[in-house]
Amino acid sequence: MTNSSNGQQVARRSLREILAAPGCLIASSVYDPISARLAKNLGSEVGVLGGSVASHTVLGAPDIVLLTATELVEQARRICRTDCVNLLVDADHGYGNAMNVMRTISELQAAGVSGTCIEDSVLPRPYGQRGQSLVSLEEGVKKMQAAVQARGPNGNMLILARTNAFAVTDARDAGKRLQAYEKTGVDALFVPYLKKREELDEIAKVVSLPIIVAGSDESLYDLEYLESRGVKIWMWGHQTFAVAVQALHDAMQAIVAGGKPSQLKNKASEATMRMVLNNEEYDAQAKQYLE
Repeated sequence: MTNSSNGQQVARRSLREILAAPGCLIASSVYDPISARLAKNLGSEVGVLGGSVASHTVLGAPDIVLLTATELVEQARRICRTDCVNLLVDADHGYGNAMNVMRTISELQAAGVSGTCIEDSVLPRPYGQRGQSLVSLEEGVKKMQAAVQARGPNGNMLILARTNAFAVTDARDAGKRLQAYEKTGVDALFVPYLKKREELDEIAKVVSLPIIVAGSDESLYDLEYLESRGVKIWMWGHQTFAVAVQALHDAMQAIVAGGKPSQLKNKASEATMRMVLNNEEYDAQAKQYLE
């Protein structure tokens, strides 16, 4: 369920329905049940659990692929049990080769994830390598095929093929890779790192599947333009996590410096805390079973 503009509950569209519908919506960066509930309460239909922010929140580590598939899946499961938003999970490289991709996809689908993207980067960083690099086109195709097979013909989770070519090579290579990935049976294409509209224009000319754009330059942000290029979901990135970290830092700093809790600024209201903690449902359960 999701909130309508008048506060009434309406049926939540599935990720498949969103990709098939007109328009381009904005996804929210989420990383735990509370952030997912906040996203839902603000009207978001799609939440994205990035590999980077998962590493930050689960391990307190940078985005250098120290996170394991098991840890990612468990964080996704915690979010999905709240039934808040359609959760799209960035599964990085699938945590290994094509067979590892199959295991990762199976586990994420069992956790209740709505969509998962697999990318064509070489991860983790090999010895002696500087910067990003990509797997061969042949291996990238095999990984996408493996993901589709692991999802199964009757699986509900969508498979998104992601290329990081715009950060490593160029638009021509990105287009070639996405065209090849389209043929594997994936449901949509995930494209990050776009720097200018001309790059998206080139991609839109050669692919037909729905496109999800993330972490790209602000110059591309125009929902009407994005829709005209086949983009169904736009995501800025995970900047909101950094905002939350700064807010926590400032509050802790104030307390350590001798401040009183009553002096803290920007505290969530009681109503907001009750919403993110799902108090209404738990109160009803307590009344029914404990009183």
